[in-house]
Amino acid sequence: MEPGRTNQILKNVTFTARSGQLMAIMGGSGSGKTSLLDVVACRTTTGDITGHVLLNSVSRTKAIIDSCAGYVRQDDRLIAHLTVRETLMFVAQLKLPKSFSSQRVCDRVDEVIAELGLKHVANTKVGDANIRGLSGGERRRVSIGIHLLILPSVILLDEPTSGLDSFTATNIIRTLSLLAKKGRTILMSIHQPRFDIFSMIDSLMILSSGSVVYDGPANQMVDYFTSLGFPCPEHTNPCDFYIDLATVDPTSREREQKSREIIHSLHDAFSASAHASAEVVSFVDSDEVQKSMDLVRSRSPLAFEDNDKACTKDLRDLLRAYEMQRDTPGYFKQFFVILVRFLRVSSDDYPSILSKVIHALLMSVLLGTIYVDLKLDEQSVRDWFGIMFMSTVMYPYMVILGLTKQCHEERRFLYFELQDKLYSPVAYYFARILGEIPFHLVYIFFYCIPLYTIAGLKMDMYSMTMFFVVISASVFTSRCLAIMAAALMPTFQIAGVFAQIIFSLLLMSAGFFLNLDSIIPELSWMSDINYIRWSFQALSIVEIKDLRFDCNASLVPAVCPSTGEQALAQYGLDDGNLGVAAAGLGGSVVVFLAITLIGIKFIPQKPQDD
Repeated sequence: MEPGRTNQILKNVTFTARSGQLMAIMGGSGSGKTSLLDVVACRTTTGDITGHVLLNSVSRTKAIIDSCAGYVRQDDRLIAHLTVRETLMFVAQLKLPKSFSSQRVCDRVDEVIAELGLKHVANTKVGDANIRGLSGGERRRVSIGIHLLILPSVILLDEPTSGLDSFTATNIIRTLSLLAKKGRTILMSIHQPRFDIFSMIDSLMILSSGSVVYDGPANQMVDYFTSLGFPCPEHTNPCDFYIDLATVDPTSREREQKSREIIHSLHDAFSASAHASAEVVSFVDSDEVQKSMDLVRSRSPLAFEDNDKACTKDLRDLLRAYEMQRDTPGYFKQFFVILVRFLRVSSDDYPSILSKVIHALLMSVLLGTIYVDLKLDEQSVRDWFGIMFMSTVMYPYMVILGLTKQCHEERRFLYFELQDKLYSPVAYYFARILGEIPFHLVYIFFYCIPLYTIAGLKMDMYSMTMFFVVISASVFTSRCLAIMAAALMPTFQIAGVFAQIIFSLLLMSAGFFLNLDSIIPELSWMSDINYIRWSFQALSIVEIKDLRFDCNASLVPAVCPSTGEQALAQYGLDDGNLGVAAAGLGGSVVVFLAITLIGIKFIPQKPQDD
């Protein structure tokens, strides 16, 4: 599209989806099917929308849609390590009212499992390409089940048969048809269904370039197009034929022009049809619609009572659902549920745990071997500071690289779970941060112990404990930096570069490559907010401050310091203590946490592959 030009995706679309019916939105690629579903579900983030979307004669809002409608996306966003029951239980604990007892929540999960025919796989892992689990159809049923938990009156589905074989796709549509017959409104987009799927659809709408060319009962579609002079050939799937008829053919200029003329005539014919006119009248001239809209605008939803004569039954049903949605668990419950899920998933990922333990051991042994059996002579002074610095940056740097990638991979779940209002960004973030601490303490243990013993550092309990604590604090702060970069940057590649630039600047001003006293005053603030500097300084105070070095008597302290304090002074690290270092580390954590929270709150965490 040329700069400054706009593109109208949907054009004067009017339709009715009724309860108890399975309605399909059909059309070729780019016809506007998904865009229409997004408008109905309040999921559009760009563009201008004019007109009304009414739910039970009430102008829909995001809050009302969230409370009584479920939106099943085209691809399944499910965590492979969780079982079917665990997946549904996680959502149930966050979406069902907090007044529900634990037993009632479990019963609701069991009801959904039974309704979707998933009893035989209830305790089976969802799985993915690397983990054996459910079939494609079973995963799609779980995705539908997630939205059935809140007893929605409306279910929206974006191409639910996408990526499934014909047999599985037929079973999914049969399940949706059964759900519709229980009084729900099922509205789905679908590309070109086979005939047995088409026969289960109650009503359908065909879109072409954002305009409606048919909207009515599915079993009347062939008669309608035949009356316009477009009969369906024998032995041809009507859906295939009429969707092709309503699609622009770009293979040649002549065919494109002819197809556009046909589409234009189809649109004009439908606009002039009695069915389209009836739809417009039912929306525009309804006094009940206007009355309900005025009520919603003028009064708080929770003010409506069952005996309120101004309320219709449909409106009261919506308000009950809205009130139930407002009764969902608060931040603490969200935090606890997310934390439990994170611990459950992480503890089940044995290959990842093992690889990280081996990684920590290899780095530890490598670094310890380089600095093996440190001496106390004049040549070893810089070596002592070298191992303090490398211990501070080596493992944390690898953590930043790995965690930045992992956080961007998790965006495929985070973005849509936030859209579904499962939890708040704050609850997720703190659960994400704290959930990894137990695992990282294990990895840090395997990193510190071999390194400490091979290098021959001070073998007393205080020094060993402080070494472990400082490294743990440095790693924790590095994790905060990685999550911040992932939250702020749109792709893993950009986030990785951003994190490395920040880390490199911190390295340069940490006091090892450049004496802290040599940093120009205008840039001295960089070392003051530098968590690597404070980690390096803390380790140096713990391990070096009390040492005494064997120096040639003829050498002055500036050349060969005889005490640890003189050595610290050489690097400009003698102006603080462990308390100051702890405050510096804590300040860095607070800054990274605050920036990350702002990023998660205000920057859409859209996955890179979407």
